[in-house]
Order: sequence, then C-alpha cells, then structure tokens
Amino acid sequence: MTALVLRLRLLQGRLALDRFGWTNLAAILLLLAGAAACLGLLPNLEDQLVARRETLADLQTRLRHDLRQGPSIPQAPSNLGAFRAALGDIHQADQALKTIFAEADHQLLVLDEAEYRLTYDKAGGFYAYSIRLPVKGSYLALRMFAEQVLLTLPYASLDEIAFKRRAAGETDVDARLHFTLYLAGPPDYAEGIAGTGGPR
Repeated sequence: MTALVLRLRLLQGRLALDRFGWTNLAAILLLLAGAAACLGLLPNLEDQLVARRETLADLQTRLRHDLRQGPSIPQAPSNLGAFRAALGDIHQADQALKTIFAEADHQLLVLDEAEYRLTYDKAGGFYAYSIRLPVKGSYLALRMFAEQVLLTLPYASLDEIAFKRRAAGETDVDARLHFTLYLAGPPDYAEGIAGTGGPR
C-alpha cells in the first residue's frame, strides 16, 4: 500500500511539474541562486563602502587643512638673488659680442649690419643689451649657432627668430635673430655700446 501511495504522489508531482513548465522552474531556481549570491556578497560590498567613506573623509580633512594654511610662496629675495647671480658683467659685453661673432664664423654664417641697444632697468638694477642680427646660412647652421650662443652665454636669451627662404630649392635661408644679454653693472655705466654697426 505504501509503494502504491508513493507512486501516486510521484505521478501527481510529475503532472504538476509538467503543467507548471520546466522553463518556469529553471527561472525560479536562477532567481533563488542570484538572491543567495547577493546575500553572500552584500557584507563585502558594505565593507568596501565603509572603506571608501573613510578615505573620502580623510581627503576632505587634509584639503581643509591645506586650504587653511594657504599656498607656499617662494621667497622673492632668493629668486632675485639667483637672477642677479646669473647676470653677466657689463664690462665684458664686448667679449660677449666677440663670442657671438666667433660662433657665427664657426658655423659659416654670413652676418649683415647688426643693431645694438643697451637699456638699464632701474627696478631690477640690471642692463638689457639687445642685439638684432640679420644672418644668412643653412637652417642647421643657424640652429647650431643659436644653441651654442645660449650654452656659452648663460645670461643670454633668444627673444625672436624669423626665417625667410628666397626660393624653394635654396639650402640657405635669411634669418633675423634677436638676442638679449642680461648684465650687471653700475647704473651710470655708459661707454656708448648702444648703436648700429657691423658684425665686428
């Protein structure tokens, strides 16, 4: 009798399952598996969220502290001292010009009539010696010339450079270079350096 009841129950269960459908059963099983996975991962996600909140709070605290202290500004006198230490000597301005012209000769450049202008910056207490050089030569030679002048005279700056090629096939270009030498010297120094003259 018990075996008959057991068979009857199995047959009823199978019929109910056929009516319900295998796909519905699979969907319910997947839903239950997903819910179990979420419940298993939830504590780990909560721990990560807590850690991120602590990191954010720490960063906000540091930012508030930094804003209260303000940015660190370098001392102006030390910058001015470094600038003054890098200045050339006004009494050696002629030697600096000879160095520039010698480098032009070394790079086989042709110099035209140059323009010179010496000005004194009262606020900074230094001279700016402006030298405008019309030059002709290859692009590579001009580049090497400018580079060597700046390496040899660390108190010089290349303020402007302009190139012009007369024809597409020419290897030489006409260029105009504007150097400035920053020099230290007494405010009353005036030996007539400023003016216009040839390359030598």
